[in-house]
Amino acid sequence: MSIFTKTKQKLRRRKLRQLGIEPIPCDSATLYGGDHGWVIDKSIIDSESIIYSVGVGSNIDFDLELIDSLGVTINAFDPTPRSLEWVRKQNLPNKFIFHPVGLAAKKGFMNFYPPSKSTSTHFSPVDRYGNTDNEIKAQVKDIDTIASELGHKKIDLLKMDIEGAEYEVIKALPDNEVSINQILIEFHHMYKGISISETVEAINTLNSMGFELFNISQRTYEFSFKKGQL
Repeated sequence: MSIFTKTKQKLRRRKLRQLGIEPIPCDSATLYGGDHGWVIDKSIIDSESIIYSVGVGSNIDFDLELIDSLGVTINAFDPTPRSLEWVRKQNLPNKFIFHPVGLAAKKGFMNFYPPSKSTSTHFSPVDRYGNTDNEIKAQVKDIDTIASELGHKKIDLLKMDIEGAEYEVIKALPDNEVSINQILIEFHHMYKGISISETVEAINTLNSMGFELFNISQRTYEFSFKKGQL
C-alpha cells in the first residue's frame, strides 16, 4: 500500500472520529474473505445461522470462507447482468444459494447504471458516469419480502454491498418485521452525489434500532454492526 493511500485512509478515519463515529471493542471480531473481506462477530454465528449476502459482484471470497470455516449456508443476492454471468461460470458449493434479485426499500424494479469499465460488475442505482442511455432495470425486493419467501423470521447476518442503495434500505429498516442481529455495510459516500452526512444519518438510524458499531475496515468504507446485548 502506498504512503498516499495510507494517508488518505488515516484522514478518512480522523474525519469519522470527528463526526463521533468510532467502533466499540469486540474481542470476537474476525475478518473473513481476505484483505477486501468483512469483519463479523463470530461468537454469535454458528452453522445454523441465517446469512444473507447482498451484492455479489464477482467476489465471493467472504462467503466461501464462512462456508468453509463455520459450515453456514449463504443466501446470496445480485440482479445485475455481469454478476449473473459471473456466478453462472463458478463451481459453487451446495451451501451457496444464489438468488437473481436485488435488495431495496420496496419491491419492484430499479434502474441500475453500468460501471465505467466493461470488466467491472459494479452496476449501481447511482448514475456516476452519465450512462443514462445504458441503464438497465432489474428486480428488487424489500428485506421482509425476501425473508418471507425464504421462510425466515430472523436474519443472523446481513451483508450489504449494494452500491449506494443501502441508504434507502436502512431508512426502511425500522418499519421492517424481520429481526436482524448483525449487519455489514459498505457505505458509498465516496460516490458523486452521496455525502458523508447521509452515512452519519444511516448510522444514527442503526444506533436507534439498538445496533452497535464494532468495526470499520482499513479502507474506512466497510462497517460492521451488531445488536447490543445479544
